[in-house]
Amino acid sequence: MGLKERVVLPLAKRWISGVALDSAVEDAKKANSKGIGAVVNFLGEDIKDPATADSHANEYLRLQQALADGGINGFASVKLTQLGLGSDNEGMERRLEKIAANADHLKQLLWLDMEGSKFTDATIKTYLAARERHQGMGVALQAYLRRSESDLKTILDAGGRVRIVKGAYRESHDIVYSTKKEVTDNFGRLMGILFERSEGFAIGTHDSLLVDQARKFAESNHTNFRFELLKGIRDELKEELVKSGYKVYEYLPYGDSWYAYSKRRIKEHPSNIWLLLRSLV
Repeated sequence: MGLKERVVLPLAKRWISGVALDSAVEDAKKANSKGIGAVVNFLGEDIKDPATADSHANEYLRLQQALADGGINGFASVKLTQLGLGSDNEGMERRLEKIAANADHLKQLLWLDMEGSKFTDATIKTYLAARERHQGMGVALQAYLRRSESDLKTILDAGGRVRIVKGAYRESHDIVYSTKKEVTDNFGRLMGILFERSEGFAIGTHDSLLVDQARKFAESNHTNFRFELLKGIRDELKEELVKSGYKVYEYLPYGDSWYAYSKRRIKEHPSNIWLLLRSLV
């Protein structure tokens, strides 16, 4: 076992379920026992080798079956570049079709994560085409992108479902809102549209201001929606929302690509570096 596995992996398990599928299933069961659903993601992106993309697709089929066999309230969320988007688009569509058809068979939802802006158009196009055959699909939109309000209206016009997140990829300032206030304000605008026009959408944030704003929208709209929060962050908020009667789901990533994901979590929350330093003592 290398240094990363000995030192960083124990810390990373704050945000990931581990390397193996079994660990994700166990975390999903623990979440369910607290009244929280599970959104499970097999980590990986930017896959260019067709055999590796096939392997990722097969892992999602295993994941979906494991959730069904365990009687788990949960579903998969997939990144299209791990199925070959950008290098093997026909193969990506074929792999996604197998996963979506399996979700239908198992009566599970299937959601598409959003990636960097160079994949936004292709992800939305792929989603809208697949959703014509598979109604239980949804897609994430990022509130820091200036284009997201237009994208949201396009998706809702087509009857689609959306998860709103803030966004975490490095992007040019001409395509993203550059200040925290601008991103938060746009997130609020997008939520307003969702509460007015949609059902079954997801609010993906740990920001207390936005959570409170969503709760106020819900008081007057009584809309079917859910909060989705990352594993290991704001656990007390998850429990409080459940006690208040809201649907809450926890995002549970797992897999060999845990290191890159964990670095993003640490960068987003610098205080987590102290946990890493303490683990070195």
